[in-house]
Amino acid sequence: MSKKVYIFNNFKDHSMAARSELVDTLTSRGYEIQDEYSQDTDLGICIGGDGTFLSFIHKCRFPSAPVLGINTGHLGFFQEFSPDRISEAIDDFEAGNYSIQTIKPLQAKIVTPRNEFYRIGLNEILVRGQYSHVSQFSVTIDDTRIQDFSGDGILVSTPVGSTAYNYSLDGALVSPDLDVMQLTPVAPMNTNAYRCFHSSILLPASECIRIAGIGRSTKGTIILSFDGRTHEFSNVHYVELTQSDKEVHLIRNNEYDYWKKLSSKLL
Repeated sequence: MSKKVYIFNNFKDHSMAARSELVDTLTSRGYEIQDEYSQDTDLGICIGGDGTFLSFIHKCRFPSAPVLGINTGHLGFFQEFSPDRISEAIDDFEAGNYSIQTIKPLQAKIVTPRNEFYRIGLNEILVRGQYSHVSQFSVTIDDTRIQDFSGDGILVSTPVGSTAYNYSLDGALVSPDLDVMQLTPVAPMNTNAYRCFHSSILLPASECIRIAGIGRSTKGTIILSFDGRTHEFSNVHYVELTQSDKEVHLIRNNEYDYWKKLSSKLL
């Protein structure tokens, strides 16, 4: 029985060219190319940069099939293979000559008087109030209230998301081998009236972060951003952030070295 492959790509010229070569390579080897991702997909392939990869993950609702990334973007933290190695990448996949990096996303539960809403972020989830107002939140980790925060918002990121928005906020870079979440303040206030933490907090992924509006933010509008997508929720009691039970399985070649990639791409 032929293996079923779903290919996702952006529409830039070099991505389209890579897709054409990939389709030719796969069909010549007897693979079935699917029009949409489904539960019986054996392999997902994403062509583009990291933004395209995040779009792919969300479009497929965090696929269970292993994902192979072909990088036609810039940084390419998720996209492992270059377009000139398409045939080699398929050779390695067929031979089992690869490793799997398991990525565990974050889940936000947004609680209002009538409903509970859920959103998932692979890199990060940002909680903030309306853009024209300072956000005022109580921050609780498990059952311990650690601070009343005033500032632009609170960012919670995964280890793989530590190199994204978190990094621009001077958050810590975290090895993807660690099972942690990172809580980073966004533009915290530091005045006689407000004393807010300025550094990131690393905590075990088994814990729960609860963010609730206080002061002018009590039961107000919350803006939630996850992997670049933004939704607005009204009359929010609180937001709980935990590790999701979903997993993304990313194909890496056997020579993959996180710190070497980080050094060449970011540092």
